[in-house]
This record gives sequence, C-alpha cells and structure tokens, in this order.
Amino acid sequence: MRRRWVVALAAGWLLVGCGGGGSLPGGDGPGPTGPGGDVGLPGEGGKNPNDNNPDESKTLWPLTTGSTWVYDIQDPVHGNFQKHVTVQGPREVPGAPAGTTGVLVHSRQDRVATGILYEEYSWQLEQSNGLVVRLREEDHRDGVQVRTTTWAPATVKSLARAPAALPWSFTSAVQELTVMGDGSKEDSDPTYTWRVQEVGVTVQTRAGTFTNAIKVRREKLNDAGEVKEGKERTYWLVPGVGKVREEGERTEDLASYDIKK
Repeated sequence: MRRRWVVALAAGWLLVGCGGGGSLPGGDGPGPTGPGGDVGLPGEGGKNPNDNNPDESKTLWPLTTGSTWVYDIQDPVHGNFQKHVTVQGPREVPGAPAGTTGVLVHSRQDRVATGILYEEYSWQLEQSNGLVVRLREEDHRDGVQVRTTTWAPATVKSLARAPAALPWSFTSAVQELTVMGDGSKEDSDPTYTWRVQEVGVTVQTRAGTFTNAIKVRREKLNDAGEVKEGKERTYWLVPGVGKVREEGERTEDLASYDIKK
C-alpha cells in the first residue's frame, strides 16, 4: 500500500479545472499537480484537520467532529432504509506515510431488504482549493471488513465551497486499488467530471426546505471520454449543512442532521 503513495508523488497527478475561478480550481491550464499543489496527499496543500476553521458554518461539506446526518435511502437493489453518518474526527490514515492524517467519517446502513448491516469508514480531507478528497475507504458487512480502497491521487469526494462564477467543472483521473477481504486485488483507472450546475437552488427534504443549495453533478467517463450510462449522480449541497439530497444510482434524502461547531 505504501508503495502506491510513493509512486503517486513521483508520477504527478492529472487534475484539470475549467470555468469560473474563486476558491475552487479555475482557468484553462492544469490544476494543482504534485508536491506543493492543492489536490493530493495531506501535507501537499491539504488543510490540517486539527486546525480551527472560521468558515465552517459556510462549508458545503462540514467535517467537524461529532456532526451527524440521517438519510432516507431508496435503492433499486437494497430497497428502502436509512443511512447514519457520523464524523469521528482526525485520525492517521492506515497504510499511508507516517503522520498522514484525515478526518474519519463513519456510515452505517441497515439494508433491511437484504438483511445486511453495511458500514463504511472513510478518511477525508478538505483541500485549500475548496475540494474535499477521499484518501481511504474500508467497507464492512455484518461487522466483517470485506474491502479496502485507496486512490492515487486521493479522489474527489465533494466540494466544500462554491465557485465564484459559472460554468465550472473539474475532471479527475485516478488510479484505484481495491483489496478484498480474501487478499485479492483489483486495479482500475476511473475518470470523473464534476460540474456545478446551479447555485441558490431551493430543495425540499424531510429535514426541511433549503433555499440556498448548490446543485452539483458527477459523471463517470468511459475510455472514450463519454459519460457512462447509469453512472451519473446529482447532489444538492447546502452551506453549513452538507449534502441534503442525492439522485442517480440511488436516492438519498436528508431526514435529520446535527452539525457541531
């Protein structure tokens, strides 16, 4: 695992932004790539998760310790159930270079249709350019770890801030390594495009009506650069609250939340 982190630093990263500027990547040229850039591993432009953030009440993806969200899920495979998300706080990232720290987020899903308790542990980091990246993810089913996924570079998870102007898009290509519970490995190289479609959007959820949402679309691309059918997701993000709704491969609707300061 450690070797992949070293290779990522040596090879550089393909992360390209375009459209409006502001606190998110902008311009026509390559975005931050490699040491000293804003998107990569912690210590390479990332924010220390132990630092106080005076703009936490405005972030689109709060990562404050103790914050919780409950979502109503409609899944075509696993049926209807709830997802409980809790920010557990700063932790060292397993398998990463010593001192690499991310914010550990725990997700619990009681998938009633299949009778499976699914848990996800995700190490995340808000970058100084306004993107949130995912460093490592561990999946558990009924208390047994069944899969670990890492990326080189860290893959984009969400946006923490809206761009100053539209249109805005961001394309990332990563190397993804998945280690299954039996030790077998799978490699892939997915490419995703993120687009901010609208700002100031009104969205209704079970947790209430929000009038200041940012509408974001994530598309997975094939080798020809075309959008893979059925692999599109749309997110509604609200400053100081986070994700309030998701549509695409499944539907997630915010039922309740408690954001810690």
